Amino acid sequence: SSGEYLTKTPTLLPDPLLPYDGMPLRLNSNFSQILWAELPITSDTQSGNIEITLCDRKGSLVASASLLLEVVPISLCVQTTRHSEWFYCDCICDKYNCEIFSDTFFEIAANYFQTAAEHSVNTLLTPLFTPSLDIEQGGRRTPCQLVKIFCSENQTYSFDFSLFERWVKTAQRCGIEFFEIAPFFTQWGAKFAVEIYCETADTNKTLFGWDTPSDSPVYADFLRQFLTALMPCLHRLQIADKTFFHISDEPALEHLDDYKTAHQMIAPYIENCPILDALSEPDFYRQGFVDIPVVAEDFLPPFLNTQHKGELWTYCCCAQDKFVPNFFLSMPSTRGRILGVLMYLYNISGFLRWGFNFWHSQFSKQPIDPYRVTDAGMGFPSGDGFVVYPSQNSCYPVASLRLKTMREAFQDIRALQTAELSFGRKTVCSLIEKHFGNIDFFHYPVCSATFLAFRQELNQLFITQNRGE
Repeated sequence: SSGEYLTKTPTLLPDPLLPYDGMPLRLNSNFSQILWAELPITSDTQSGNIEITLCDRKGSLVASASLLLEVVPISLCVQTTRHSEWFYCDCICDKYNCEIFSDTFFEIAANYFQTAAEHSVNTLLTPLFTPSLDIEQGGRRTPCQLVKIFCSENQTYSFDFSLFERWVKTAQRCGIEFFEIAPFFTQWGAKFAVEIYCETADTNKTLFGWDTPSDSPVYADFLRQFLTALMPCLHRLQIADKTFFHISDEPALEHLDDYKTAHQMIAPYIENCPILDALSEPDFYRQGFVDIPVVAEDFLPPFLNTQHKGELWTYCCCAQDKFVPNFFLSMPSTRGRILGVLMYLYNISGFLRWGFNFWHSQFSKQPIDPYRVTDAGMGFPSGDGFVVYPSQNSCYPVASLRLKTMREAFQDIRALQTAELSFGRKTVCSLIEKHFGNIDFFHYPVCSATFLAFRQELNQLFITQNRGE
């Protein structure tokens, strides 16, 4: 339909927001150029005019403009909506040529955690074991296992959680609040155990992997021992109530029995920590195998029509290419921005995307340069795998326009929740309907003027309230 895509033909589109290096910029009057400027707002920031001037190399004035900055005198409520953008440790090591979980790795990872947190991401995929994500059967990702395992001959295990503790504390310092434990079983069906390594005197020994069926009694016993040791660690770190567990990503209905078996191997040992997974079939939730369903946007209606006992999350990826919100390079920003309004309207408490920094080709066969290859080697729509770029000359990520759009969407949620506290949900929903109409995940406007008018009126509510009018 009209407005779904900016273009469907190969073209160049803006996305990475390269930091300004202080050197003069070359402007060309024959085409448009964009400068992105951000102004941090604190409690002391006052409304007023911002003067913008452009000068030539000699310092002579070429053009100027004055913009009115109006600061709304209200603090948004604390973000309660979960937001996860999956972080790939091996991609960091590939791009920065560092050893996994070394001091250099943690220094770089902290910069990425910080950028994520500054853009509304508060939930972090945590690889206790190497995530079995986007690999073919028999394929491997670079080992990135936070937990060191030591085993004896009688299949008893001991665990060293020190790297995991460093991971958690590093992430918390950067603003991350919640932790997703990466799946214990392979993607797309929970058929096998994920790859798990044991420490030996001279190398790492593979304990489990593609040759371990998911119903293996030996693997079940390992998980019992591991989870029994993990839970006291979560309590010691005071994150037991902020931790989610995955079983297998994107299972289909045909995998229900395998998923049930896997669930029975984990659920008895994780206390009250919820299990969540990306899925499209309600039966996983109805039968109690998933506590928090993470539902593809275009499969939400059956879940929205079900009375839920707890949270409902949503997600989008390469398959959500028609009608529903997404963040492909070729989509207008408003198609991603509307996500916040829709999540508020339908009481959806979390959002998950699979690719924060997936700089690999499809099935993780080889690294790619995201500045040159934006589609995972023709595997996914451009931009689906990442929303940050590796810096060319520093250890900091380069944010994208799409990451900024995500932050705007989640600030919309917070603004709507803040308004609800003062004016009631009915008033807020009426304001949404006034500007967007009767919308759902398949029908919504993509006109940028609509968003500007919507936020202007929402902000005016706060301004009027602050003045006591």
